[in-house]
Amino acid sequence: MPTCFRSRFRLAAALLVASVHGIAAPAIMADERSSQSAAQPSSYAALVDLYREFRAFVPPAMVDGVPDYSPASVAAHYAALRSFQARLAAIDDSDWPISERVDYMVVLAEMRGLEFQHRVTEPWKRDPAFYSVTNLGFGPKMHGAFAVPKLPLAGDEAAAFQARLDVVPAALQQARKNLTDARGDLARLAIAQKAVEVNLFGDLAAEAEKVQPALAPSARRAQAAAAGFKSWLEDIESSLPAHGGVGRDNYAWYLRHVLLLPYSPEEIETIGEREYQRQIAFLKIEEHRNRAIPMPRPVATRAEFDAKRKAEDEDILRFLRDGDWVTIPDYVAHDPDEGPYQFPFEKDPSKPGLFDPPQHLHFFFQAEFRDGRPLRAHNLPGHAFDALQAARDTRPVRGQPRLFFVNGVRNEGWAFYLEELILQAGLLDERPKTREIDYILGAKRAARVLPEIRMQANEWTWEQANASLIARTPKWMEPGDAVARFDIELYLRQPGYGIGYYMGKVELEKLLADMAMQDGEAFDIKSFHDRFRAAGSIPISLIRWEMTGRDDEVKGMRD
Repeated sequence: MPTCFRSRFRLAAALLVASVHGIAAPAIMADERSSQSAAQPSSYAALVDLYREFRAFVPPAMVDGVPDYSPASVAAHYAALRSFQARLAAIDDSDWPISERVDYMVVLAEMRGLEFQHRVTEPWKRDPAFYSVTNLGFGPKMHGAFAVPKLPLAGDEAAAFQARLDVVPAALQQARKNLTDARGDLARLAIAQKAVEVNLFGDLAAEAEKVQPALAPSARRAQAAAAGFKSWLEDIESSLPAHGGVGRDNYAWYLRHVLLLPYSPEEIETIGEREYQRQIAFLKIEEHRNRAIPMPRPVATRAEFDAKRKAEDEDILRFLRDGDWVTIPDYVAHDPDEGPYQFPFEKDPSKPGLFDPPQHLHFFFQAEFRDGRPLRAHNLPGHAFDALQAARDTRPVRGQPRLFFVNGVRNEGWAFYLEELILQAGLLDERPKTREIDYILGAKRAARVLPEIRMQANEWTWEQANASLIARTPKWMEPGDAVARFDIELYLRQPGYGIGYYMGKVELEKLLADMAMQDGEAFDIKSFHDRFRAAGSIPISLIRWEMTGRDDEVKGMRD
């Protein structure tokens, strides 16, 4: 392509971005000229410039404080995305170092993630739960979803929060127009979600009337809007198509081209079933070996929980440091204010408190309230370490928070890997019932695989998937369990999440084996873990390419 034509093509794309987001065209053109002068078309600097522009482009246009998911705005956004993808394809990275080529693949995967959202999931018109105006937890949600703060707020904070409350009615009114292809399973999940929001806004209004009256009318209007949206969904839910999955072929494309996972859904199902059988078998061996030992009782008070949590966290970090398993920086430490993790719908103010008698413990609390070491390995040197390290990563591509779940399999795989590592490495040798808990958790992780695959293939409804997870979890999960409810909702709404724990661990173990055989007797597991972590929060197939020099997994993922 001649240089002058390429420049005009890039300028046209920039103007289209400006029209979608309401950005002043002269500023965009100035940025474009600056980018052209700063980087050669196929240099790493050009990739970084393009990536920064893409990241700024991803959020939807805002109209009067409301994200615009109207058909015209969405279509314009998708057209602009295609121009970004064309510009990326024009960058020739074939002579770059592997580390920079890995960054290229990260950018490619995130652009494909946005493509998949436009081309397949289309949450703005298929998923009523996408219109969560409050940030209640994991899962896709509309741009600008906010957390409900503690009152009272200072002047500027109060004004900003009131502005957010005031746009809730308009956002949910637009949602009714946009949801032209809503799905029954997704609508049922949204009804439950909106029931929580109604209570949250009602509780907020009651509190505001006491300590910050100016916010109360806005909170009441938001509550009424959420209640109206819930009623509308209840009226149409029975008439909607039941299944909410993306379909088998789309799911396979997403796994390979966005998550960069080198397995088909059929291969993942086979691996998942084999791992499920392995976990059940080892659990039964442990149960027989420990048959004369009672299972620890759950803690019953917050004070007991906090003391137990502190001891468990310090035990795990000391074990990993002293055993030279992985470098644990000083900034990874027990957080006394963390407390028990609660699911979004457990934040419903109409529900009793976690430690209010009689306790009704869901599956994870049944495990953690007895001995939390397996789950704390998952969450402290797992997710918390990831988040703290990522916050300190200044690299222009890898240091950015990943979009579209591109790093999801890596992050869940590392965290789940640690659950089994502490068992195999000996931390639980003197805790036989905790070994059982570890295997119970592992069986539950494996039992998630089949429900996600079948839901995404539109072979199972949410209800069928939920029933499968409950029936195949070997202990502490009854119908209505909050964990099963949350899991199956998340795995329907975010493809790759449910399989990510096990497939991430499988990929990590495969990489460990590759490096062990490549290094021979010089292999050092601490060095391996440190190198893995230093690669950043990116797909494991890319980390494998960088660590081994082998591109056999990724070379077919470019097309």
